[in-house]
Amino acid sequence: MDLPKNYFHDRLILVLLTLLSILVVVGVSLVMLRFDPSRNPTTTAAYRPNITGTQYQSGKPIDIYSMAIFMVFTSVAALILSIRTYRIRRFLAVFILSSTVLLLILSMIVANALISLQ
Repeated sequence: MDLPKNYFHDRLILVLLTLLSILVVVGVSLVMLRFDPSRNPTTTAAYRPNITGTQYQSGKPIDIYSMAIFMVFTSVAALILSIRTYRIRRFLAVFILSSTVLLLILSMIVANALISLQ
């Protein structure tokens, strides 16, 4: 994978990459430090109000840990896609990184809500 010469010299790209890395570190540490599977062996994995019976769907601890894996995988994929599309269109690379920042914020909110239900 060839890096464009001015990719890491673009200030907006660097700001978004810095924000992306901060959000990944905060999100993964939120999941790893706050989640304690020893308190309850089954965790709340989903909230589905349209299913009859219980609204909270239980799951295993791997369901919560997969949120951290999702955050890392999403940020790496966004970095690779952003590098590849920077040569074609700069604004497309900026859009990919900024939408990933929004996705990481939303996944941190969901992970925090699921952990607090434990």
